Amino acid sequence: MNLYTNALNGLGRPLAAQSDIEKASAAPPLLEASLAEFLGGITVIIVLAASTWLIHRRRHGVLRYTLLNSADADGNPVLHVTTRRAGTVIRRYVGRGPERFELTSTPLGDGTYVAEPIDRYA
Repeated sequence: MNLYTNALNGLGRPLAAQSDIEKASAAPPLLEASLAEFLGGITVIIVLAASTWLIHRRRHGVLRYTLLNSADADGNPVLHVTTRRAGTVIRRYVGRGPERFELTSTPLGDGTYVAEPIDRYA
């Protein structure tokens, strides 16, 4: 039935006024049910992302880096042990004084990673 017809009920009001009440009462239960499921899903996603990040962080604990073109007093390569990730710039005292090195994700044959000197190339 068209709600905008000229048919009036016994009180002299159009039928559209009665149908507005029905529409308003039907919408909130649907929104409440879907909102709870949506928030539950978002919570699960956030918890999974946080736990995955923590597990990834702990698995890659301590890394050993070989400082390129650097040697200690015995002539052995200088090693730097850290939990920092690739891209981090560190400062070490190597023979000639303080020097900056950038940690990289490039592995060497001995199981260590490369730390490239920055100040030598400037």
